[in-house]
Amino acid sequence: MKHRPSFWPVLLLIISLAGTAPAVHRAPPTLPLPCGPTALRQILVPPPQVDVATLPLNATGEHELILSVHRDGKGVMERFCYRSVVAGSLQFDAPVIRVHRGEHFALRIVNDLSGQSKGEHVSSAQIPMCMPMSMRASPVKHYSGYLNHVLYDHYMSAKPEDTNIHFHGFQGPAMEENVFVSTLSTPMHACEYHITIPPTQPVGTYFYHPHVHGASGEEVASGLSGAWIVEPDKPQIPRASEHVLIMRYQIPYANDYNFIPDVTAFVLAEASHQAHMRLTSPLVTYDPFNPPEWPSDTPIRAGGMTLTSNTCEGLASEAAITLDGARIPAALDVPENRPQLLRIVNATSDSPKLLQLRDQTGAPQTLHVVGRDGVPVSNDPDRPLAQYLPMKSVMLEPAGRVDVLVTAAPGQTLTLSTEHFCEGLDMFFQMHHDLMRIQTVPSNAPAQPELSSLPVDPRETAAWRLMVYARSHPRLIHRRAITFTEYILPKAGKIPVHEAFFITDTTDRHFHEHPFWPT
Repeated sequence: MKHRPSFWPVLLLIISLAGTAPAVHRAPPTLPLPCGPTALRQILVPPPQVDVATLPLNATGEHELILSVHRDGKGVMERFCYRSVVAGSLQFDAPVIRVHRGEHFALRIVNDLSGQSKGEHVSSAQIPMCMPMSMRASPVKHYSGYLNHVLYDHYMSAKPEDTNIHFHGFQGPAMEENVFVSTLSTPMHACEYHITIPPTQPVGTYFYHPHVHGASGEEVASGLSGAWIVEPDKPQIPRASEHVLIMRYQIPYANDYNFIPDVTAFVLAEASHQAHMRLTSPLVTYDPFNPPEWPSDTPIRAGGMTLTSNTCEGLASEAAITLDGARIPAALDVPENRPQLLRIVNATSDSPKLLQLRDQTGAPQTLHVVGRDGVPVSNDPDRPLAQYLPMKSVMLEPAGRVDVLVTAAPGQTLTLSTEHFCEGLDMFFQMHHDLMRIQTVPSNAPAQPELSSLPVDPRETAAWRLMVYARSHPRLIHRRAITFTEYILPKAGKIPVHEAFFITDTTDRHFHEHPFWPT
């Protein structure tokens, strides 16, 4: 897409009727924004669906989907989007990509963030192989980190100008959806991925998003994400009874409550504490699988504010969210007494959500969870809906997915909500929000084959059996301790105060925390 001009020449139409008539000023033509209308939807509109087996063939005979990445707006109005052509129609919403185990397809990601690229309208044979992204040099700073071990801070700030794609949960070869390649590494500004779904890939709901280092968080937060689904060979439920529900941040960004404290004093105090830590501090003796409690560096008091351990209010206001681009609570009409499969995706970048279900009286309802993060509870790829795990609530982390079976009785209204929970003193304050109201409507459609789904005892699941085996055969199990840490690091020359996150194998007592950095 070419850059839009910031203004249009005024069109003057001079009409001569027995003299010269006054000039008539007409409004310039209205062109669509690269990411479509800006207004939030008032009703729930399901995302477009793409079955890869029905996609057109490319030059090498592969079914090919072309997703072009666009951006519009600035500041709180900035949006990123995947555009595609589905059944001859231009779509501004990321399509739901439906695949079967063993299927092969091509996926082209085109970078149109800075204008129309060459890669969108050429033959697949003209797309050269993409190369790894480049990362500019940055000085390494050393601090004392978790349990007084060495922390390497390699600060990087990247503008969201590059992009690629990651099929979250994909169990095939990593090179098929290489998260390190750059669309800017070729003159076409496009990468062609060749993907084969493994025959062992669990049947369920998955998530795709950009994985370009240093900018993926901003791109996902601004809307660049979608769902992909691995389907059973024979469907257990009609397509019309499936609902893909994607939670994203509202754009323009908005806080979901008005109390927004100024936390600058806390941030600066924490950074100052980090600056005074010394690498000469003695290492803490620890058991990797039962480490000592490690205190937060966030002070209890700073800038006239006080943190208390029992309020769990958090320091940051949470961002408002949408459901499939619609304002919440969205409304979903379903036929009465017909099982519906809700495929719920948390496509936010930083906001875990605690999901609950209740009826019109406010009484809590049991969630029938048939799948988590792509894996069916039944562990049966042919009958993924055959069993469900009854749950009072479900924690859905960013990039998390949950598949829930819901059957509403005539006249019944069910409400799916996100609930307050204790995320932490210095995290987001999570409030209660009604996410969606499910209402029944009479149906004259022919009766569906009965879906039999039975509750499963957690002790009968494969995960439970594995845990029991591991505990009863400790000598046969190789254990590793993986630790997640987060720091606020101080200003150092041109490097500003910034957050740093690490995932570290702390099994070896000689570990050190360091970020990913390709060489």
